[in-house]
Amino acid sequence: MPRFDLLFRGGSVADGTGAPARRADVGVLEDRIEAVRPDLPAAAARQVVEIPGRILCPGFIDLHSHSDLLFALPGPAGVKLLEGRVRQGITTELVGNCGIGVAPLVGESFPAIRHVTGFITPDGIEWTWRTVGEYLDRLERGAVPLNVGTLVGHAAVRVAAMGIGQAAPTEAQFRRMEALVAAGLDAGAFGISFGLIYAPGQFADTDELVRLCRVVARHGGFAAFHQRSGSRELLLDSVREIVEVGERSGAPVHHSHDHAQGRAAWDLLPETIALEESAVARGLDLTQDVIPYPSVCTTMLAIYPSWALAHGVDGFLRRLRNPEDRARMRRDLEGTAPSWPPWRPGHWPLNIVRDVGWENVHVAHVNRPRNRRFTGMNLVELGTAAGKDPFDAVSDLVLDEEGIVTQMLFGISGDRETEEPLKLLLGHASRSFVTDAWDIGKGSPHPGAYGAFPRVFRRFVREDPILTLEEAIRKMTSLPAARMGLADRGRIREGYRADLVVLDPETVRDRSDYLEPRAFPEGIEQVVINGRRVVADGEWRDSTAGRVLRRASR
Repeated sequence: MPRFDLLFRGGSVADGTGAPARRADVGVLEDRIEAVRPDLPAAAARQVVEIPGRILCPGFIDLHSHSDLLFALPGPAGVKLLEGRVRQGITTELVGNCGIGVAPLVGESFPAIRHVTGFITPDGIEWTWRTVGEYLDRLERGAVPLNVGTLVGHAAVRVAAMGIGQAAPTEAQFRRMEALVAAGLDAGAFGISFGLIYAPGQFADTDELVRLCRVVARHGGFAAFHQRSGSRELLLDSVREIVEVGERSGAPVHHSHDHAQGRAAWDLLPETIALEESAVARGLDLTQDVIPYPSVCTTMLAIYPSWALAHGVDGFLRRLRNPEDRARMRRDLEGTAPSWPPWRPGHWPLNIVRDVGWENVHVAHVNRPRNRRFTGMNLVELGTAAGKDPFDAVSDLVLDEEGIVTQMLFGISGDRETEEPLKLLLGHASRSFVTDAWDIGKGSPHPGAYGAFPRVFRRFVREDPILTLEEAIRKMTSLPAARMGLADRGRIREGYRADLVVLDPETVRDRSDYLEPRAFPEGIEQVVINGRRVVADGEWRDSTAGRVLRRASR
């Protein structure tokens, strides 16, 4: 009787630890790695895949995804939108990031959360869950193409407990938030996430973060933070806050998509790195991740001041229609600097337009057919096309789209001219790589949805080498696995889950870019998830191999 279901022979194994690749064969039985050693006999396997000249490594783990609703999309539509994840080698991803969770949904919070998540929502979603546990159950019933876990989104918790407003929570509201966070963790969430530039997360003070993170610490999870600001004025304060929350709460903390926004802030990155290294030396459990592009994708609402968003999307749209409020928003965008503490009324964590300029903010996604001609334009070009100045052009577009417009933002730790600040982050040993990208089937997604991990190999291993192949793989595999606490994923080791990637180290590269973002990469030849070949010889084969991962039962 064959000893293995699947045997990879003739390649070199980069095991995920960063150690030099070595010649070895890998045998898989059911969903686990059964053997790792040279010269395993072909006769011992039901299926043999010869991979001479190739690298066999663990499947990539994306700690920062916004595919929450793609996994919940019924039928083949969701699989199609997730295919770009798997084809770039991702076998596990973590959703619920930036505080933007899709559960819990309690009473009147449901419409507000649907608005908050509008920019990551594909057509056809059926919101059949209300709790984090029910959301995970829904994913399990539908079958998933790759492994997925979730964080509890602070925004969903805060809205469920106290609505979308700017006020500080009462003691009763605090207790409600604590109970909702605990329930999500008990259901299997890996921790909590905070989106501190978005409403309502930007209205939470540091004490609120600490109190909720103490719940996370008691449950053995971790807390992920979209920092308050990447602007020069507040970048250092924002990083200090993450450290403070970790040290006061006792929770492990994770700095999501570490960055500096706008050229004026880039030279602060060595200082932010030193701040976090000092905290780790004091004993703080702190990790980070980085997007391997000088650009990000987010909601267009992020360009507007905090006070305008204090009553949710509906309230914001009413204010944007009011001439006096609109004029005040314009004045703030044109001249207001961020100030600490940013949660106080009248303060603001960041001014995107001030930091990067209208020309570096692009329209990425709209819903209405009449507005699709604007996709890809920067806001100066949008103004020219609409016969208006950039502020009025984008504001009228946001009104017409009922608040659901996505932006592509350049100037994040680099730009089209230089990636030197980005390289400083990417090369740092404690930072994983993430996509922070999604494709809802409309507009122009960030190219990272299809090519983030292959871009690292092309750009930062081969063309402008700041990493060895093995170190890049470590930052995609065992490093994020350790952050999630995945004890049997992220390495090629006997007994570990068989999440595997076969790549050609000479040719692996991204093909997606800002003009053609939906192009699959080259050089990712095989992808195995839980022992099943999902991509074989570059062809898609299996759309149900993934599993829903829960913190308590992974």
